[in-house]
Amino acid sequence: MEATRCFLAVRISTDVRRRAEKLIKKLSAAEADVKWVESENLHITTNFLGDVTSQDVVDISRKTIEVAAEHATFDLEMIGTGAFPDVDSPRTLWVGAKSGAEQLISLQEDLTEKLAAIGFPPDSRKKYHPHLTLGRLKRFSHKIDQLKALLVENAELPMGECHVKEVCIFASKLDRTGPKYTLIGRGPLG
Repeated sequence: MEATRCFLAVRISTDVRRRAEKLIKKLSAAEADVKWVESENLHITTNFLGDVTSQDVVDISRKTIEVAAEHATFDLEMIGTGAFPDVDSPRTLWVGAKSGAEQLISLQEDLTEKLAAIGFPPDSRKKYHPHLTLGRLKRFSHKIDQLKALLVENAELPMGECHVKEVCIFASKLDRTGPKYTLIGRGPLG
């Protein structure tokens, strides 16, 4: 049985996507060695599931639909730049979530609990931090200081709102040009 890499995510609005594209262009001026996320791949991950079988996808879909129906739709405000593990040692560059983040965290926690019950244990190494990944640093160079300065400069930059109305299940396939995401299921919020 062939396995498929999967994750759960919420989509971003067209407005947030456009602003993220502009921000990526602005941050890339630092010329740091970053692998930027392609515009069509921008999303907010709730749960990474790894390799799953076709039967797993059916079970994941059922649980996603069940959990999503228990949560009301909500607006999620995106604001400011940051980095994991932090701005002084940036590895993953992101835009954060502000108002509405509590609802997304609650949704993610419920998904995590239900998915654990069917064999997908949570990543206990880190607490969920809602964010929109913009890029990942490939290696440090002298250009990193310029990038850090731009992250600090844009730490409070308004990025727009997303109306969260569903949880999407995506399959991820890597090829030479990068990851390709395919929507394979969804759970509408109640």
